Amino acid sequence: MSVKIRTGAALKSLLDGNQEAEAEGATVGELLKHLAVIDRLCDGEGHVRRHFNIHVNDGEDIRLLDGLDTPVADGDVVTILSAIAGGAHGSRKVWLTFPKDLVDRPLIWEVGRKFEVVTNIRQASVTKELGLVGLELSGEDSEIEQAVKFLTDNGVSVEPVELNVVE
Repeated sequence: MSVKIRTGAALKSLLDGNQEAEAEGATVGELLKHLAVIDRLCDGEGHVRRHFNIHVNDGEDIRLLDGLDTPVADGDVVTILSAIAGGAHGSRKVWLTFPKDLVDRPLIWEVGRKFEVVTNIRQASVTKELGLVGLELSGEDSEIEQAVKFLTDNGVSVEPVELNVVE
C-alpha cells in the first residue's frame, strides 16, 4: 500500500528536501515512522506537536480524528503543514552579528533543523567581513531559548530588537 506524503515548502526538510514522498503504512503514525520523521513531528508522549497540522485527503486535522492511529488507504494523500502562523506560543526578534569566520556557516538553517522553531529573516546585510541579520524566532519559549543559546555558543552575538524596526 502506497500513500503520498506532502508538505509545504517550509517543511520540505522532513522529506529530504522534497515536498512529496511515498510511504507505506496502515495509519498516519506508521507512515511517519516509515519516513523516520515521527520524532520531529511528535512530542515524547506521542502527540503531534502544536506546530504541525496533519490532514488525510484534505480532510480534518488528525487531532480531530484518531490522531496517529488515523487509518490510511492505498492512494491516500497525507499533508503535513506548519501551524506556527496561527498559534505560536512565542516569538522573539533579535539582531544577529556574525563575525568574519562564521559568515559562510549556515547557522540559521542549523537552528531550524535542530530546534522546533520557525526562523524568519526580517533584514540582512552580509559581506565577507561581517553578517548582520534581523531574525524572528517563533515557537515554544524553551525551544527559542535553546536556539539562542546554540547561536551564542557558536560565536554569534545575539541582541534583542529594542524597537520594532524589522516590521
